[in-house]
Amino acid sequence: MSSLLSFKHFSKNKYDDLLIIAHGLFGSKTNWMSTAKFLSENLRLEIIVVDLRNHGSSFWSDYHDYLCMAEDLIKLTESFSKRVNIIGHSMGGKAAMVASISRPEIFKKLVVVDISPVNYAKSEFINYIKLLKDLNLNQIKTRKEADLKLKEKIVDRNIRLFLLQNLYIDENNNYNWKINLESLKKNIENIKLFPKIQNSFKGRTLFIKGKNSNYIQEKHLDLINNFFPNHSLREIANSGHWPHIEQPDLFRKELLTFLYEDQHN
Repeated sequence: MSSLLSFKHFSKNKYDDLLIIAHGLFGSKTNWMSTAKFLSENLRLEIIVVDLRNHGSSFWSDYHDYLCMAEDLIKLTESFSKRVNIIGHSMGGKAAMVASISRPEIFKKLVVVDISPVNYAKSEFINYIKLLKDLNLNQIKTRKEADLKLKEKIVDRNIRLFLLQNLYIDENNNYNWKINLESLKKNIENIKLFPKIQNSFKGRTLFIKGKNSNYIQEKHLDLINNFFPNHSLREIANSGHWPHIEQPDLFRKELLTFLYEDQHN
């Protein structure tokens, strides 16, 4: 199986700059298709939306930490001879940060969506992994049945739908997961952490925070500034951890403003 990340292409025109979009935990490139399409119609950028390892159509691995994920992104950039911009949300945001800090010469601009370069003590996602693993897929006949089972533990319908997008019918007509739950469970501590890196990325960086989310906090700002001295922070009103879904128009406006400026320089 290929170790190159699976991706979907937008704007294959011969533009000088490439934009990579990386999703968060339990996500996939599907979550970002409408945003990528919008950006491709409004910016002179070649755009690709990726599935990170152990997600979507990309390869599965026992290893799942940010150094590995950053290396996956860097390896992907090597198949394009272009200046690279990158957007990452949550887990994908951490992977994008590590990639840009590790190899700053590759990247031009960075957008980090609702995550900080810090270790998080707690994560609600740990519980979601357990709940998905506990679903007996042999007894599930419809997606509706799976939703009803999850509803007993997860009240928020949007979160259930987000998780269940990873459910698919395999070639034997059985329900299965597109995500590698075993590896994600084994590596959940790695996902909560941020690796120790003695470097910085001096390119222009935009942090986008959902106003109702606590993933980017005031106490994180000094560390953010150490890693990304040329950063700005924008807040999306009436939004939590998924501003690209909860407030797509406001979110896309911020992206356009940031990415449009000097994109040909």
